[in-house]
Amino acid sequence: MLLPIALGSCKKDDNPYKNAKYDFSAVDQFVDENLGVYQNKVAILVSQNGQIIYHKEVNMGLNTPLPIASASKWLSGAVIMALADEQKLSLNDTVGKFLPDFSKYKKGHITIRQLFSHTSGFAGDGDGSDTTDKYEYRNDLTLARAVDSIAAYTPLVATPGAIFSYGSASMQVAGRIAEVVSGKPWGQLFNEKIAQPCQMRAEYFLRAQNPLIAGGVRTTARDYLNFLEMIAAGGSYGGRQVLSRSALSDMLKDQTNGATIVGTPYPNNPFSPYNNKDLRYGVGNWLDVVDPAGNVLESSSPGLLGAHPWQDSKNQVAGIVFTRTAPRISQATSLKIRQMIRDIMASTGK
Repeated sequence: MLLPIALGSCKKDDNPYKNAKYDFSAVDQFVDENLGVYQNKVAILVSQNGQIIYHKEVNMGLNTPLPIASASKWLSGAVIMALADEQKLSLNDTVGKFLPDFSKYKKGHITIRQLFSHTSGFAGDGDGSDTTDKYEYRNDLTLARAVDSIAAYTPLVATPGAIFSYGSASMQVAGRIAEVVSGKPWGQLFNEKIAQPCQMRAEYFLRAQNPLIAGGVRTTARDYLNFLEMIAAGGSYGGRQVLSRSALSDMLKDQTNGATIVGTPYPNNPFSPYNNKDLRYGVGNWLDVVDPAGNVLESSSPGLLGAHPWQDSKNQVAGIVFTRTAPRISQATSLKIRQMIRDIMASTGK
């Protein structure tokens, strides 16, 4: 079980992460002026090339564990990509290849790529078209039984690949496929493929038999940053290659293939320098700063409860705003913090 180690604020004179490379005093002031959106509790940690460049704690420690809701999707996507590295599955594989019940109910043609990019054809969590039971949230089912129920009872509302509708059912199906191809339960897979090599303390803390693949993780700011540093470092952490560069490239690439966006909690990033509209999605993460040539410069995986992790491949930056706040209320503030950090780094030129 994750246990909190520290709670509170570090004073500037005893801050172990004190940074002389960039002047982030404007970010400090902005955070102080906007603490209300974080309910006066936030921890922010940013690194470049594995070295901490910005750190702030207000009534929350870097080692305070919290549920991170949809910030879990990035971690879960990494498990899928680790299995792709091992050639146990491919993003182009169909569900029916591993779960025959889906073919029985005429859903076997959905691909793993579609499952993890919200283009499977299942209804999203908030688009108003899903009237069935949310089997992925059931604590009386195993993951296997929940997915069997999705196969039998959760309807497709669109042709797979046609629409983007942000939801959780499809990722639950992908999690079950991961169990089938590996012969291991999801929690063990996550620990072996991602948590342990990234030296993370993290757990799918609810519904042990039916872990919520799309949103069930509890972890800390410090631990999640390890995962982000792995991404920023090209898939390696602590001298170990966690994901291949090919797998990482797929993770950070648009996987929606032009699908019409009908349900999304994150329509755009108003602080992208490229005025990106209709944000696209990779494997478990939003591609929210994309240059005119289509290069993904930053991606993120914000959660409903306020956790906001991101990576900046242009500057080799990993960062997380960690909090527990009202649904989505802090998103614009966290995006502004990202912009300020990006602009300060650009103006400093270091």
